[in-house]
Amino acid sequence: MEKQGGLKQPALGIAGTVVCVFIAFGIITWFKPETFIPWAGELAMCLIPTMIIMSLVWQNNYPAPAPSLVQPLKGVYLLFFNMLIGAIIAGYSIKTVGAFVTPPTPPLIFFTIMTVIMTCWFVIVWGCWPAAAIKGNHPAFVGFGTLIVSYAVAYILWKTCFNFDFMKGAPFYDAVAPPSGAFNAFYSLGFFLTALAVMLALVELDFWPLSSISPKAPAFGKQPIWGIVVSVVVILISLLIQWIFVNTMGMDIFAYTLRVPICIIFGEFIMLLLFQTAPVQAMKQPGKGFVLIILNIILAVVMYYIYYWFQTLVAGILPAGPPGYVQELWIATALLGFTFPVITAYTGFFNFWPLTESKASKE
Repeated sequence: MEKQGGLKQPALGIAGTVVCVFIAFGIITWFKPETFIPWAGELAMCLIPTMIIMSLVWQNNYPAPAPSLVQPLKGVYLLFFNMLIGAIIAGYSIKTVGAFVTPPTPPLIFFTIMTVIMTCWFVIVWGCWPAAAIKGNHPAFVGFGTLIVSYAVAYILWKTCFNFDFMKGAPFYDAVAPPSGAFNAFYSLGFFLTALAVMLALVELDFWPLSSISPKAPAFGKQPIWGIVVSVVVILISLLIQWIFVNTMGMDIFAYTLRVPICIIFGEFIMLLLFQTAPVQAMKQPGKGFVLIILNIILAVVMYYIYYWFQTLVAGILPAGPPGYVQELWIATALLGFTFPVITAYTGFFNFWPLTESKASKE
């Protein structure tokens, strides 16, 4: 457990956001677009599922001796462990899903994005069920068990829901043999990213109004009933949102995916991780959640244009829209593929160091 001093919210969130964006921009400048999107984005995203387990399940206090370490040594240790696991996952993914085709192909990148979404889904909505349902489990079992379940479900959904037939003729297609699932891969990716945005919005609402049912019906709040109900709600809301923007308003599917779910997810990460819901921490629900959602939308617009400006600065004007969606992929990779792991590592592994003064204790 870490005791924290130094800057307080919301000043801590403002300063932390500047630090994270500065670090992410500094790393991004090392790459050209042709290596940034496939290679750097894929490898960085392979770190995220384990980051989620380490931060949300293990509370950044596992594996040992993490609880007894002080910053920045603790952050360096946890980051090294995360990079070790991420490197193993990346190598295995490139071997199996990617069929050793390099640079990483769109089907592999889409699969990796799904692993991030499913890990969030099983941790946030399902509370690490079923691994956590077995009493007396070691943290390693719950964490790695949830990671394995998340990857397995991600693979099943990738095979059944993602159709890459429109990529036939691409140099990698025959070697990779991507799935011919039920839906166009771009639409499936947009839907699942929308679902992640909805899940995080429910976190900001403390799952209101569903959470108000649990005190009256305790069984409703227990797994797997809770996970089933919340998942159904997330799916229905996500389908409605995507239908409004894509089918009714006629937005291009990938333009929608970037400007709506991806940018809003980024805003949610800023409010949840960097600002820790400040300045509305003491506000009651559902007012608190609705204010946070409004702030998410504002941040989504602002950060999109900041990252668009930075892209033109370091990579020039990239081609937008079909068939390559290069501009959209660059911005999406910079937002979620790179800055998100920086935010997670900085707020979790390093506990905002050196903006805060943290001391390890054995409580």
